[in-house]
Parts: sequence; C-alpha cells; structure tokens
Amino acid sequence: MLSPSSSSRLPAHVALLMLAVIVFTSFYPFSDWSYSGRPLFEFLFYPLPYYFRLFDNLVNCLIYIPYGFALALVPRRHWLGWLWALAAAGATSFCVEFGQQFLPTRVASNLDIAYNLAGAFAGATLAVSPFTVRAWRHVRDWRAEWFAAGAPADYAVALVVLWFVTQLNPSVPIFGVVVRPIGLPQPFVSPLDNPVLFLFLLEAGGAMLHLIALLLFVTCFLRHRRYTARAVGGVILLALLLKLLAAGALLKPFAFFEWFDLNVMAGLSSGFLLVWAITRLGRITQTLCALLALVASQMVVAIWPLRANTQDMLGLFRWGYGHLENMGALVEFLSHLWPWAAGVCLLASLLRELRRPRSGHP
Repeated sequence: MLSPSSSSRLPAHVALLMLAVIVFTSFYPFSDWSYSGRPLFEFLFYPLPYYFRLFDNLVNCLIYIPYGFALALVPRRHWLGWLWALAAAGATSFCVEFGQQFLPTRVASNLDIAYNLAGAFAGATLAVSPFTVRAWRHVRDWRAEWFAAGAPADYAVALVVLWFVTQLNPSVPIFGVVVRPIGLPQPFVSPLDNPVLFLFLLEAGGAMLHLIALLLFVTCFLRHRRYTARAVGGVILLALLLKLLAAGALLKPFAFFEWFDLNVMAGLSSGFLLVWAITRLGRITQTLCALLALVASQMVVAIWPLRANTQDMLGLFRWGYGHLENMGALVEFLSHLWPWAAGVCLLASLLRELRRPRSGHP
C-alpha cells in the first residue's frame, strides 16, 4: 500500500499543463509577428489603467489562480511554495506580455501583469492556507488509494483533468471526435454505396473509440479493480455535467442540445459494452486496448470528409466572437494534443508493467 505521505508530482504536471494553456491563449494565432520599433520595456510604465476591458481582466486573473495554486504545491515547504508561485507566475506573465509586443493583434500591458499576479497570489495563498493543506492531504490520500504508484499515474491524473478541458466546447458532441458542419451540404467521396451510412459509421465509431480510449486510460491506472465502476461512472457524470453547464453558459437557447447527437449516442452504447468486457481483463491488456483505441480514433479524424465552418459554428454561441475564437482554438489544440500525450503516458505505464516481476503480484 502506498503511504499517504508519499511524494506526488501531480502539482508539477498540473502547473505545466496550465503553463501550456496560458502560452497558447496568449499568443494564438501565432502569426504576423513584427516589431513596432517602440522601446521594448515601455509597456511596464504605461499609466494605469491602460487598455481596460473587464472580461479580459477577469480572465487574466482567473486563469492564474489554478496556476499559482499548483505552483505553490510543488515545493514541500509551504512558505517556499508561496514565494516560488509568485516568482514563477510573475516571470511567466512578464514573458507573455513582452512577447505580445510582437503580435499586432495583442496588447502588452502592465495592467495584465497586475491581474495575473493577483490571480497567482490568490491561488498560492489558498494553496498554503491551513484549510487547503488539510484538504490536499486528503487528495494525496485519495490519489494513493485509488491510483497506482509512480509518475505515470500522476501524469495520467493530470491528463484526465486536461481531457475535461477539451469538452468545454458545447457545440461538439460529448465524446465526439468529428463534427457535422452547419450550412450547405459538402460534396465528398464515399467508399460505401450509402454515403449516409459511411458518415454514421465514422461519427458513431469515432465516439465509441474515444469513449473506450478515455475510460480504459482511467481504469488501467487504478490500483484495484473494485474501483472501476465508480471511476467510469464518475467520469461519465462529470463529462455530462460539464457539457450541460457549458451549453447553458455559452450557447443560445435554440442550440442548447447541440452537444447531443443520436449517432454519437449509438456509438457510446457500443463503447460501454466493450469497456465492460475489456476491464475484466488484466492491466496490460487494458493498456494495449486503450492505445489501439487512441490510434483508431485519430484515424477516424484523419478520414472524416467534412469540415466545419468556424463562422457558422460561432452563430450558435451567445459570447463575443473574438473570445469564442480563442476558446475554440484552445479546445481544438488540446483535443489534438491529448491523444499524443495520453499515448506517451500509456506507453510509459506499459513498459513499467512489462518490467515488473510477475511473481508475488496479483
């Protein structure tokens, strides 16, 4: 049994994932780089408030709260973690604002740095507070009880959190890997005589493979098989709740159930049956099946013949288009990144299992 006091790299993994999110959202679309010729550090001395937009400022604060929280939990000493979080978050914010000077669609601002530091301060202070210290001890106990020991399992927990971020776009069907476009029909070449059946098989099959890959990704890192049903049920319920909340917050009323697709639901029903059968097998078999499902789901994405029109999809939302484009790009980027990161994690776990002595293990 893993000791509850055992060290965990989970905060470091979460901090790295948050850093990737911050960098992507700050520099997207990574094009049209240029230098205006103005002094490079001029933005640090702009009179406050400079370029004040309430929504942007709130986002700048909120996105650094989990970043500061995770950074503060990396060192073992609480006071050192608090200082480290502020220093690392401050350096991140400065580098981001400095780099934004070279993007014509971005504005480098000292006010953004102030809001970033305020968010990091709140997150780091929350992380080292007595209440959170006690709560984090319970989280470590839960992690030690539910998941296998070792860095791959820490990485896996962080990737499961990242997967939920990929579901924040409510116009994409739950567990869907492809999207039927809105608007005029698009011509495509079908290898089957029935093109409707071809699209159905890809849409349903992609969702089935996505479900199998995710659920097996979770179950193959569990310490005991008795946790399988609760882990599967928890992931499904959280994903459903997240889609409902995202749809209520982002979509126009007529598009509230855009994330619900009958073809996808048919694929998910088949996926549940396969997951139930595969989880009866050993950990190595589950890991191999998860890897195969990941690869197959990406093949579905590669051969999907239709392309969604961004402007048509944005018409489903109630938010401003600029913020939605950034959010949509982030979710799409993470959706493409997740299978590769999960595949690396599964391969590391598989190698670990193959090297483990078979005698004396259940």
